[in-house]
Amino acid sequence: MRILLTNDDSHDSPLFLLAITVLKKLGDLTVVVPAEEQSWKGKSMTRFGAIYAQRIDLHGTSAWAVTGTPADCVNLAIYNLMEQPPDIVVSGINIGINTGLGFFMASGTLGACFEANIARVPAIALSQAMTREDFMYWSEHRNLPADSLARMEASTRQLMPQIWADYALTMKQPVTWSFNLPDPPFEPKIIRARLGRTYYRQCFQQCGDQYFHDLRPFTIDQAPDTDQVVVASGNVSATRIDISDIGQMQHV
Repeated sequence: MRILLTNDDSHDSPLFLLAITVLKKLGDLTVVVPAEEQSWKGKSMTRFGAIYAQRIDLHGTSAWAVTGTPADCVNLAIYNLMEQPPDIVVSGINIGINTGLGFFMASGTLGACFEANIARVPAIALSQAMTREDFMYWSEHRNLPADSLARMEASTRQLMPQIWADYALTMKQPVTWSFNLPDPPFEPKIIRARLGRTYYRQCFQQCGDQYFHDLRPFTIDQAPDTDQVVVASGNVSATRIDISDIGQMQHV
């Protein structure tokens, strides 16, 4: 399989390097990744201004670093950088989960998948749950504690063969499967779940005459069949999204 890999955390994410290591064994891998952090960019694309694509080396793997969004990376890769279109696009492994409708819509990880689907290419999103302490460590150091990273690596190496065999190899339609990986992983099952009706509220706090992203508390959809509850129970949530369903909606 021709695999296109991207993310929204940029190329220095340790989980992105893990994805490269795992996916190189599963197919012909092309890596096109944002040059800088692009979280919360959704499916936004660069309309004005130039985009630059530069060859970089990621621990022995040749990649393109693109001065744009995850969706930019996918479109540019498919139509400009790759000799042939990919058979599948993989986005992630994201730092943190992407559960609930509000966050799903905001996610650059998912935005890359939607851009793939628009190009009629199937896509998989991979997002890793983690403790608040690990997330804060990542925010401050652009890395993860060694024991936490080792735990996540072991889990990913265990789960990816099943995800690949049961989902990636059977995907014929341009849809997205979003997988949220639990932490800590005990004996996780892959459970199909729906997008929870979780909506964030206030995102910005004022500091002087400026406003900074500072998400306020919000209510989580606690229904047992939601992606958030499945991953919180220690299992992998698998959610199928078909963007063509939107096109079939009738005006009321």
